[in-house]
Amino acid sequence: MELLHTLAAKDERLARHLETSTVFSGFSNVIQNNLIAAIGDVVRYDIMEIIAAPFIAAEVDESTNVTNKSQIFAIMWLKARWLVK
Repeated sequence: MELLHTLAAKDERLARHLETSTVFSGFSNVIQNNLIAAIGDVVRYDIMEIIAAPFIAAEVDESTNVTNKSQIFAIMWLKARWLVK
């Protein structure tokens, strides 16, 4: 935050943004909670898209990386209702 405020001293647009932004306040616990809420909104939206989709495909895979740690990834494909003819 200190670096941002230092840069804002030279950049009027950045200073105005920092003063008027309602998304993040700059405190780590508030930023963390705001990020969790924002991610939750995206996940809820994605879930609603999945529920509304007539076709869904899911792919999940697991592999071990070079440090012998397990990694998992998931891919979700859906066909939006408005694309179905």
